[in-house]
Amino acid sequence: MTFTNVIGHGSIAQQLEYTYQQDRIPSAYLFIGLEGIGKSTLVKAFAQMMNCQTHDNCHRCDSCRMFDNGNHPDFHVIKPDGQSIRIKQIHDLIRHLDLKPAYAVKRLVLVKEAHKLNLESANSFLKILEEPPLNTLIILMTTDENLLLETINSRCQKIYFSPLTSEDLRILLDRNYQLDPATLDFVLSYAQGRIRKGFIEKATILANMRIQVLHMLKTLKTEKLYDYSLLIDQWVKQNLHPFFLEFCMAWLRDLLSVRRQSPMGVINSDMMDELEDVSTCFSDEILQWSFDLVVETELAIQSNASKNLALESLLIQMKQIFWGTLVV
Repeated sequence: MTFTNVIGHGSIAQQLEYTYQQDRIPSAYLFIGLEGIGKSTLVKAFAQMMNCQTHDNCHRCDSCRMFDNGNHPDFHVIKPDGQSIRIKQIHDLIRHLDLKPAYAVKRLVLVKEAHKLNLESANSFLKILEEPPLNTLIILMTTDENLLLETINSRCQKIYFSPLTSEDLRILLDRNYQLDPATLDFVLSYAQGRIRKGFIEKATILANMRIQVLHMLKTLKTEKLYDYSLLIDQWVKQNLHPFFLEFCMAWLRDLLSVRRQSPMGVINSDMMDELEDVSTCFSDEILQWSFDLVVETELAIQSNASKNLALESLLIQMKQIFWGTLVV
């Protein structure tokens, strides 16, 4: 038996294979780990392997071809409809599970972002876990198990996924994207152990944005805020403000690391000369204070604060910090 198209997570793949060979698969798994590290790919490969006529992901039998074409009738994927997984989705799933599998030896239900089950849909889904259908494996995925009801947590066997290694990420990027060497290195430096499709798709824009953010930090003390406010407005309109905050945090963290002569783990390692030059403009206290402000701004925006107002306030406060005049 083999898992095809899966990079990384070898120990988890071996665990799943062994459990299947020993006929000890539980009724439900909870896969826990960052987005973009290959959990869904592993689930699909596992479902395909269990139902392949050769149990080897042959890609030739009827079952494999249906998986490869994305239309296997016994592979059900539930994902949020808007901000949550709704009760109607669970009711529809229950109706499907009342029927026998059409082709599968082992039918599989994948619930993506299971932490987005609202209370009503979670309680309804709990009934499936309490009385699991025959020949059906349920796999829930989440980035944070603490966001799920304990009654759901307790009925699932948990598997924890680690971030991908740089080597695995490079293999995946080479396989799925056509990136020039400089862009590849830039994407890898901000990968955080996962494939970030949104970042990759905007890599050219973001590479330029990263430089603009460093220039902003370097000149914010002396330059007028007006031009930077216009730039912030433009980024908000393009929905790029999360990357602005990410770059701010990365630069501030890197500058602090360089000042403390601990360059291991520096994200923008390709720009060490610039980091060493700019780091002389700030004290450790100013960098740490500014970093904390960026984190607070990110949390405020996640709590539905006005993006423009929150970001403009951030610029004003950072300028005051750089001048040593911030009043709390």
